Amino acid sequence: MTQTVGELDFPLHGFLETRRGPIVEIGLSNAPARLARTYVLVPEGAGELPAGVYSTAIKQVVDLDDRGGWLIEAELEPESRSAAVRADTTLDDEWEADERDLFLASSIDLLPEEQAPLEREGAQPVNPFGLWALDEAGAAFRVEVELDDETGGAVVEAATRYGKSLHPFVYGATRADTLVIEEQLLAGPDALLDLQLYAFDGDEDRPYERWHVGSRRAIESVAASPLPDFDPGQWMRWLTPVDGGAPVAFGGFLLPEGRTIELQPVMPVEPEWAAGRVLTIAMPRPGVAHQDAREVTVYAKPFKELRSSTAKVQKRPPTAIGRFVLEAEGYMPEGWSALG
Repeated sequence: MTQTVGELDFPLHGFLETRRGPIVEIGLSNAPARLARTYVLVPEGAGELPAGVYSTAIKQVVDLDDRGGWLIEAELEPESRSAAVRADTTLDDEWEADERDLFLASSIDLLPEEQAPLEREGAQPVNPFGLWALDEAGAAFRVEVELDDETGGAVVEAATRYGKSLHPFVYGATRADTLVIEEQLLAGPDALLDLQLYAFDGDEDRPYERWHVGSRRAIESVAASPLPDFDPGQWMRWLTPVDGGAPVAFGGFLLPEGRTIELQPVMPVEPEWAAGRVLTIAMPRPGVAHQDAREVTVYAKPFKELRSSTAKVQKRPPTAIGRFVLEAEGYMPEGWSALG
């Protein structure tokens, strides 16, 4: 006879570090370092997670000690107590976990240092030039959207730890006007859709919230109040042409190595002078702080030269394409959302 989730025992005890609340004690159906799916009993007061039974949609061993202690990083999904227990493999050593995921540990001292709840998008590094959502409470955050060709709907998930601290699961979505969600409707600087979201509670899909999803500029236009300022942190900075022109955002500044910094594109549409080229600038001279504004020369080398089968072509030096002001860390130009 098939065992149901409601019939499970939770003989093991551990601790869960939530994204928006205290560390809580949890029950586990089996040793989470094993291959099989682990069921987790979560109590009241677990931050963004409602009390109930969850299972590891995917998990990864972070640490095992010689006393039998364990630290697991996992993605949890809600389970219905009437659902059949699954014994499938969810341990995956090649899973690329990120800051959105949860930590489970055999003891509190094995958990990473507890983080304060994030209060706005941008408190952790994230590319602001992507899809944003505005929830019913007025919070704005980056999202990932995957279209479902069979249903004409989509799957929506918060793209950052901040968003996950508000809405921790993967949600189904349909257009509020019942029309099909087409890819081109989510592209461009003015993309905006009114979506009805659905949450799966282990038994069935139930209506969750209505969100606006689209570009940052479009989200700003429908928000009831101004969105919090976006802090680019250390990884993203702006280059403003000395002879005039709109500033352009690039990544690549967090941990540069060597004598040059390779500029990583972050905007969906690059200026003509940047397209199809590897762009570099020199590291600051001695006595000039890395985080301060300075004037730089941008050098470019076409991708086709780097991929050439001819060594002479590959070794051609990059060409200077102009002088720019590299703006200081933390700088965001006024009206930046209209530039992407």
